[in-house]
Amino acid sequence: MSDNFSEKTIGYQLNKGAQMLETAGIDNARAEVRFLLSEVTNLTPVVLYAMLSNELDDVTIMRYKRLLKKRATHYPLQYIIGKTYFMDMKFICREKVLIPRNDTENVVTCALDNSPEKNISVLDMCTGSGCIGIAYYVWRRKDGFDDDVVLADISEDALELAKENAIQNRARVSILHSNLFNSLKDENGKATRKFDMILCNPPYIKSADINYLMKDVRDYEPRLALDGQRDGLAFYRAVAAEAPKFLKRGGMLIFEIGYDQYMDVAKLMKDNGFKSVKKLRDMSDLDRVVYGHL
Repeated sequence: MSDNFSEKTIGYQLNKGAQMLETAGIDNARAEVRFLLSEVTNLTPVVLYAMLSNELDDVTIMRYKRLLKKRATHYPLQYIIGKTYFMDMKFICREKVLIPRNDTENVVTCALDNSPEKNISVLDMCTGSGCIGIAYYVWRRKDGFDDDVVLADISEDALELAKENAIQNRARVSILHSNLFNSLKDENGKATRKFDMILCNPPYIKSADINYLMKDVRDYEPRLALDGQRDGLAFYRAVAAEAPKFLKRGGMLIFEIGYDQYMDVAKLMKDNGFKSVKKLRDMSDLDRVVYGHL
């Protein structure tokens, strides 16, 4: 980007903002400044790039600089602008709830590819922002199906945001506050309902590894949604052990996993009665999804 712009122009402000974020160690700084300036101008990043010589008013520049300073602390971009995109859909982002990742789209595509040509019931366990269950519902609806999708989480903050995201994306899903399967059991511990498919992106980072995560994640995203306890497998053990009680015959369990967890999670699934356990790799050719049938 050329430096031959006067101080109030879009080009100058984008260039100086990128330099500031690069100095702070922010990856993709030149892309991010366009999102930040877009937030205060209500112009798309593409339109901004076509208007580099246009001047900004002082109030807009001040608001933009305030966002730059916040991002320079590694406060997540998605929390600053309040949104992200997942499966070509817009999702609201907010503190205390994990930000949807592109890698998680693999869970949704796996579920879509393995769904029958009929309406089914689906549980999105550890739903967070609701991105998995909502995206699944919306994409299935495009194919003419009206599935019964339940979004479950222990976090009230997550469920509140998931409800907002469901409304925004016109997804008729149910919201369930539950510590894993507890709210789906009767007083004797038996399942009160069963599903055709359970989708789950649980916390899977080893407790000792959390301090080594990117500052953006470590300092600002909820530890509750990250910490998989000592070996990172605590939630896989719990879900794999109980899921058979909540799945119909032949039902399917789909997990997102860390890049090095396939063998461990596959064994947990097989030990709990799941057959034909397979994996999917993400765009970086890393193991990302494990799935199998009961």
